[in-house]
Amino acid sequence: MGQRNHRKWIVLAVIGAVVALCAGVAALLVVRSALERANDDPSAVEPGDGFHHDSFVADDGWQVVEERGDFDIVDLTITNTTLRPRPAFLEFSVYRADEVVGVISCSVGPLGARESDVMDCFSADEFVDDYDRVEVADTF
Repeated sequence: MGQRNHRKWIVLAVIGAVVALCAGVAALLVVRSALERANDDPSAVEPGDGFHHDSFVADDGWQVVEERGDFDIVDLTITNTTLRPRPAFLEFSVYRADEVVGVISCSVGPLGARESDVMDCFSADEFVDDYDRVEVADTF
């Protein structure tokens, strides 16, 4: 009879461990999903000032400029703060009041852990110099 109780407790412990593991994985998936949604929501950034977005850090000194009559961003250096290589795809929306007057897409190939590089940016939207707000979000 004692050996039966011993087996029963072992089985219950294994079942409890599996349930706890499943609950932990589910919690991680919920947190990851919330973080991914947050990266899709635009956040205000100030040209010239560094910012954080989606585990990337942008250095100070970047600027929104006119390039051949269109919007462009220059000197945007970002650092991958994660431990895994990954590319960056960012979209900057330029506003005048509540109207989007330009969209600038920036990208950089895979960056290794703690690696930095300058993003390539482009826009087909005609430059206006009286914009009052810039927001950044993930392109995808």
